Amino acid sequence: MILETMPVVQQLSSRDKRLLAEELWKAADAEDAEVMDEAAVLQLLDRRLADHEATPEALAAWEEVKSRIMEGREN
Repeated sequence: MILETMPVVQQLSSRDKRLLAEELWKAADAEDAEVMDEAAVLQLLDRRLADHEATPEALAAWEEVKSRIMEGREN
């Protein structure tokens, strides 16, 4: 267990441990957000454009999507 290797962390109060956990969580989220670099974004956009060009009929107009959403709320 990682905690066992960090005696300083073990000595923290419960409140400080929670704050540390929150900071670690936010730091990990920030790192995850940076993982998708510009090249990966461009590749994703290229794939989505190719999918659209191959099957344009697969897309629905916004009004149709909105209508389906509103119908779902009525049920």
